[in-house]
Amino acid sequence: MTPAASVSFFRPEFDDFLYAPIGTDRNAMPLSVLSALARLDIDPWEKAAELSELPNDIATQKLASLIARLPGGQWTQVDSKGISHRLIELLPRPSIPKVPLTEVAHGLPTMRGSLKLVICAALGGIALIAAASCEPSSGANIADAPAFNTIPPPQMSPPNYRK
Repeated sequence: MTPAASVSFFRPEFDDFLYAPIGTDRNAMPLSVLSALARLDIDPWEKAAELSELPNDIATQKLASLIARLPGGQWTQVDSKGISHRLIELLPRPSIPKVPLTEVAHGLPTMRGSLKLVICAALGGIALIAAASCEPSSGANIADAPAFNTIPPPQMSPPNYRK
């Protein structure tokens, strides 16, 4: 039994790619990327996410090999590459920063470093509050102490003076 698809992969940014037509199968039924991947027992959203992170040429090759493996498919390897190239263009691509990160944050603390500093400060504050609440106040010791000493002082014999 195959595991159910994770809900986290049902992301709308892959809709254009997943619902795009590949063509028709030998029974003249329209075939989308979604149905093709399902026929291959591949999670469509997971595969779309994986392909979107790859360079276009590698993603095109991977998708072309999947299309060529389709059961009852009528596409040659050449057809599969052309179809794959068209489909890969529909995938969202990770954004590439226009300014290199080294120029943006040169000499400034990183966000990760700032986050660590905030967490350490918060933990330190919590530790101080906890220590202050566990330490008894100075007035509590006096109230529990007796008002006078009930233990008599030790008896000393008077010094013996001989003349």
